[in-house]
Amino acid sequence: MQLTILLIIQTVATAAFSINHTRAVVRSIKTALNYHPETFERAVDCASNYGMCDVDELLNLAKDLEEYQGCFYEDGSEEACLKEADDREDLSNLLLLQGEMQERMRYFKEGNLFAYDVQAYRDMHDRDEFMDKIAPDLDV
Repeated sequence: MQLTILLIIQTVATAAFSINHTRAVVRSIKTALNYHPETFERAVDCASNYGMCDVDELLNLAKDLEEYQGCFYEDGSEEACLKEADDREDLSNLLLLQGEMQERMRYFKEGNLFAYDVQAYRDMHDRDEFMDKIAPDLDV
């Protein structure tokens, strides 16, 4: 009886492993079929030209690059394939950083209280200097 239970547990564990492995393979195949060189080209263009792409597009491209499994260009050797995957991950991270930087700049220009205070102080100081320059001409 103990032998039978052990055999069933081993079969269930083997079956569970096979199902997960099959799902991973199917996902990789689907991922490879859903991507086109245009996605990669657009990602390189956006990374090369700061500000060309909006934040949503940067995030979507970064996600697409992260989700892509396998190699698209370097399929000759495992080492070249790993290098492509590492470089694709670097490009994805660059796009995420660019998106973050664009969001930070937007906040800086539109809502940063410190930047607003500095500009208001500068304007007040410039106005005071201007008034000091023209004050002698105003005394009549």
